[in-house]
Amino acid sequence: MTRRKLKDNIANNEELNFVFGQSTTQEIVQIAEIAQEKIIPHSAIVCTFTFIPDGKPVRHYYDLEELQQWALNDIQPNGIRSPLWVRPHPTQSEKYELVAGLRRLKAAAILKLEEIPVKVFDWDDHTAFYAAISENTNRRDFSALEELDNTLRVLEIQLGYETEQVVSFLYRMNNATKNTVNQNVLVSQEAELVQQVFNSLGRITWQSFVATRLPLFKKPVEILNAIRQGKIHYTKGILIASVKDKDSRQKVLEEAINNFLSLSEIKQRVKALNGSKKALSESEPVSLKQRLTNTIEVAKKNKMLWSDPKKTQQLENLLSQLEAIVKN
Repeated sequence: MTRRKLKDNIANNEELNFVFGQSTTQEIVQIAEIAQEKIIPHSAIVCTFTFIPDGKPVRHYYDLEELQQWALNDIQPNGIRSPLWVRPHPTQSEKYELVAGLRRLKAAAILKLEEIPVKVFDWDDHTAFYAAISENTNRRDFSALEELDNTLRVLEIQLGYETEQVVSFLYRMNNATKNTVNQNVLVSQEAELVQQVFNSLGRITWQSFVATRLPLFKKPVEILNAIRQGKIHYTKGILIASVKDKDSRQKVLEEAINNFLSLSEIKQRVKALNGSKKALSESEPVSLKQRLTNTIEVAKKNKMLWSDPKKTQQLENLLSQLEAIVKN
């Protein structure tokens, strides 16, 4: 990015000022006037996230069971009390692109709601992106990986750098504070912009970000990808990442995803693997009785299993056979 562009970003950060709570009263009034509240069909809202650099939502994971309980116990009796944020879709006519409110939209889908309350904003890509981060941060805390990914996205836009360049520059700033490199980097325009971004986000300092967030890049890539794809919760994924053997780690990851393992169940497996010289393939064989018990427990937890007519019919047939064996 040119020096002129850096100066422009430092002097004119209207998007950051708005979404992270540093707007003037006049600016907030103007934004409120622009937003149109209306009720639109559920089918008119699309989740394309064209305004986000990699086209993915700012949230990585939503717990299905928690989401279902929230939909039934809160949204169903009370309705959607806070409108979703949308903007006119940039390429699809008569459609609206979701900016913030994916959790509420998913809950509405569970309840089969046909109409959704929204606020329609005429936002460009940058403002929509910052607004999505702000609205989600205010509602539910980001995981460390979500914070890493989204903060880097903001820095990439503001600095005009690729991800690797942003990471490298942050480490240079960190090294400069330890007198290991030329300290001129700390008084550069880029460093001023970095400081401004972290002040606007208002969560942690850039030094804490370097110390506690950037090291996540060293975790196994398959774990990070599973978390980012919403296949597993962050805390579960990071726990599995502590398994040293690659093959064993992959097996635990697949089991945790496919069988909806709880955090305590994953802890038991990780402890056994890290505390034993035997790999999973060398463990003692499980008895037939224990296999039956384990299978039943897994089936109880798998809510999607009971909503699939084809699978429930198969279960009915298998149960009939099992009952016949037991009776005889």
